[in-house]
Amino acid sequence: MSVLTARPVVAALESRRLDADAILRAAHLSREALASIDNRLPLHSVGALWEAAAKAAHDDSFGVHVAETLPRGAYDLFEHLLATAETVGAGVSRLAQYIRLLHDHSNMQLVVEPGCGRLLRTVPTPAPQYDEFSMALLLIRSREACGAAWSPERMTFQHERVHDDRELARVFGCPLVFGAAEGEMRIPSSVLPLPHVRGDSTVLAVLSRYAESLIASLPAQGSLLARVSSAIARRMATELPTLGTTASDVRIPERTLQRRLADEGVSHSSLVDEVRRNLALKYIGDAHVSITEIGYLLHFADPSVFSRAFKRWTGESPVAYRKRFF
Repeated sequence: MSVLTARPVVAALESRRLDADAILRAAHLSREALASIDNRLPLHSVGALWEAAAKAAHDDSFGVHVAETLPRGAYDLFEHLLATAETVGAGVSRLAQYIRLLHDHSNMQLVVEPGCGRLLRTVPTPAPQYDEFSMALLLIRSREACGAAWSPERMTFQHERVHDDRELARVFGCPLVFGAAEGEMRIPSSVLPLPHVRGDSTVLAVLSRYAESLIASLPAQGSLLARVSSAIARRMATELPTLGTTASDVRIPERTLQRRLADEGVSHSSLVDEVRRNLALKYIGDAHVSITEIGYLLHFADPSVFSRAFKRWTGESPVAYRKRFF
């Protein structure tokens, strides 16, 4: 996910005088990871960050409250793509077209039917606070762009919601459904053609070309590196992966896999090291798993070898890291 999906959390926590750094650490993120707008963050870390922030703020509607107070322009290119489109329908459609710039595995499309437009959104792993934030922000910015306080006919979310949803009902102004197979914002047909105050086809064309160039620079979905890393992580559950076992798992001849990884500028051993590091950081946050057990799960010869590797990854021993962060 883009760092844009995480930055609003930090700003909101700081405005409430809460310890943003502690919550970043709990999600295995850092300010350095959020520094460059070009950085991408793990999906599970962004979701964990939003949930941890909501808990720290004692705010079950943290996501929509952040959307309401987010300064204009904080979502960078996406706000300008929406605002410069000619109509509400065109703006929403443009955002759906480039959603992958925000979220690799989010699928969004606007389906226009008689009587309404259905903005459909599916994600493999719902992140309740972020999902509520993103849809609330889209609605708020669309209202600002056309100068009309329109409301959807219905909002549907993939996640379940056990808390009071009155704040969401206030913001969206429509019936809410939770625990659905896909998310949906049902937009009245009378709203889709509403003109935007700052619609500008020339500027939109420039922004769209820039968005296309950014899309082209992202790794292809289902790319070789993603497939190999996933295979390594699965194999790690039972044994330390080798080039041979990984080649078998991804169904590519061993020599071919080695050559293709070299073409990508990586080696199999470096990917194994990266997967081990990510798993180590995941396990270290679980107080029920001992340091010795983590080393065993990651197939290190003995605890001292694991400790040296962990210090190379983080600059600290596993014990010191766990004590400081958890």
